[in-house]
Amino acid sequence: MSYAARMRQAYPFKAASTSVDHLVIGGGVLGLSAAAGLVNTAGRGRTTFLVEKRNQLWQNTSQRKTDVIQSGIYYPIGSLKSQLSIRGRHLLYDRCEALGIEHRKTQKLVVATSNSQIPYLDYLQGISVNERLRQGTGVQSSSQNDSSIPAYFLSGDDARDMEPDLSPAVNGAVIMTETGILDRRGLIQSLEKEVEEEEYLETPVGVGLGVGRRIRGKGDGRGHGMIVRGTRVVRIDADEKGGWVVQLESGWNGEEGVKGEIEAVRAQVVVNAAGVGGAELTEGVRSECGRVPEEVVRGGYLLYTGPGVENVSRIIHPCPTRHSDGVSARLSIDLDGIIHFGPDLSFLSPASQDPSDWPQPSESDLQAIGQAIQDYLPNIDPSLLQPGYSELRPAITHDGGIGDFMIRHTEDRTGLIELLGFDSPLTPALAVGELVVDKVKKEIWRGGRQVDELAKGWE
Repeated sequence: MSYAARMRQAYPFKAASTSVDHLVIGGGVLGLSAAAGLVNTAGRGRTTFLVEKRNQLWQNTSQRKTDVIQSGIYYPIGSLKSQLSIRGRHLLYDRCEALGIEHRKTQKLVVATSNSQIPYLDYLQGISVNERLRQGTGVQSSSQNDSSIPAYFLSGDDARDMEPDLSPAVNGAVIMTETGILDRRGLIQSLEKEVEEEEYLETPVGVGLGVGRRIRGKGDGRGHGMIVRGTRVVRIDADEKGGWVVQLESGWNGEEGVKGEIEAVRAQVVVNAAGVGGAELTEGVRSECGRVPEEVVRGGYLLYTGPGVENVSRIIHPCPTRHSDGVSARLSIDLDGIIHFGPDLSFLSPASQDPSDWPQPSESDLQAIGQAIQDYLPNIDPSLLQPGYSELRPAITHDGGIGDFMIRHTEDRTGLIELLGFDSPLTPALAVGELVVDKVKKEIWRGGRQVDELAKGWE
């Protein structure tokens, strides 16, 4: 029996006692971006509520301070992952720069340590110069191109000039110039203010930064936004008059069978940005929609404090080999200068989301990862690798691996927009907020108050 089915048994239907225009489920970066966009573009009199089951925002997937702004080069061209990451990356840098959110464009090196790995570097650079990624600037040379994912080939010596700790065996590299890191808490606080504080972006530096539209003037046309913490969604039903009836439970202590305070809310639009467990949450709401093969993936990181990385200032990834994809040996650096390697990925069953059940790297695992790191950073001491933080990610599986993002909005579930399989939500988040706004404008609010009416004065 699915989670949704169990909850429907435990929580019988309850008629709505109040209503909102938009209800966003999940206080992660995706939910906050979607809520900010809906508030910005809703029009006066429309309400957007965001509900988060925890008492703090963005706790479900990770609690680390620094997150990576991805270039998008690893994603198939034309996929949602690629398109949203490229657009989202630009929006993130603009926002961080204007609002003073701590960030650094670290760049990323992908390094080869044998001739057999050079074709992989050629493959990455080939993605960068693909016609579908050209931005139309007309500039293209050995030092600069007009790709939306700039990437340049380096010799081993050039790579070592940039990163002196690299092995003498490194014989080639590709540098991605748009990869960076940011303070995730600073970003979350910024989006939180955008949702709830009408005047937050009504400053010279804030003009144009609002998710979904360019903010001007005193915020005419902006709706009302509110974030409700410590409240979980336990049931969703289609309303016979249109829209959705969502049951919310506050004050739940985490013990199944013991209920908190229940309230039913009617919403014309529901955005499911719950992250882990999001697909299960709406399973069976309409029998016509099939199950999305969403799994829970744990990403475990190793912290490292020791020799061999004193000069590292960039993110560094090894090339995959015949025996390993190299993911667990990837180096990232925090804004505080802390080095970590990973993630080491493992699929979890829905019942094993308790951290005490999560698999930990064995001694042989640590030894293998240490050897993979030493291939390109020979002076590290593998005995100093220590298990660090872990994060849970929802992922849609495809052919035994992790597939593309999914944004589902079907005719038989009009008004229920689902953001599924976002295993790397940070980089695409602001672009996802734009996309949600676009869907709501074109596919839901096309009746009643017209979009063109709402947009008057904002051209």
